[in-house]
Amino acid sequence: MTSIKEGQILGADGEMITAIATRMGLKAVPALMDWSATIESIRGGRADVMLGNMGWTKARSQVLLLTDAIYYTGKYTLTRKDMKVGPRLVVDDMKGRSIGTVSGFTIVPELKRIPGTSELKLYDTTDACVRDVQAGRLDFAFLDAPTVAYMIQQNPNWSLKLVPTDSLPDFDVLGQKQTTVIGMNVENFDLFDAVNAGVRWLWRSGTNGKLLKKYGMEADDYLAALSNESNPRLGVDRDESGNVIGKWAHQPKDYSALFG
Repeated sequence: MTSIKEGQILGADGEMITAIATRMGLKAVPALMDWSATIESIRGGRADVMLGNMGWTKARSQVLLLTDAIYYTGKYTLTRKDMKVGPRLVVDDMKGRSIGTVSGFTIVPELKRIPGTSELKLYDTTDACVRDVQAGRLDFAFLDAPTVAYMIQQNPNWSLKLVPTDSLPDFDVLGQKQTTVIGMNVENFDLFDAVNAGVRWLWRSGTNGKLLKKYGMEADDYLAALSNESNPRLGVDRDESGNVIGKWAHQPKDYSALFG
């Protein structure tokens, strides 16, 4: 989603914000920092924009301005190409199988509750988890799907695949899609309105879909929006028409001319 090479920000999210900035007559200048430091840098005005498969949450919507979705990260499970599963991974597929993820990931408590699995393995890094799947020491890995998709794209000889994971009943995270957004300081409505106009242009032009595929995120599910019934933003920071509501409600300025 984000990377830096020779001073340029790359990755799907990185190229999206670069495209938006270019249309605004600006230049995206990247800075790397810990995630918690990133949020505080935005809140303190030391940085303008944060991104990188950033998921919408109610808590974040109370401290940051969050754009419309730039895509929707579905839940995908990593396994070997020769693993026989249906088009979507379901609980029955995991019975008698080993599952794994990285220590500290938010899904760890839910993985412990999946019935019938043979073993839950926790790893220090994504790389270590992926290597065990490749070597046959782990059957299913629950990791950051866009990151793993790019790894697979760059290493087709690994014989790995990502399988969409079915929504699992009684689980808040497993199988649920994430709304991926861009975050900004709550005092900079002008920048927010302009970038949000750029986000709408990403969708109209298909630029977001092209960049996702460029970096290995080829599934159409990344562009499939949540229904109103399953959209957690409704009534918090968006209404059913997509208007900003709540703490940061304001009359948006019209920057559509920049994205004609």
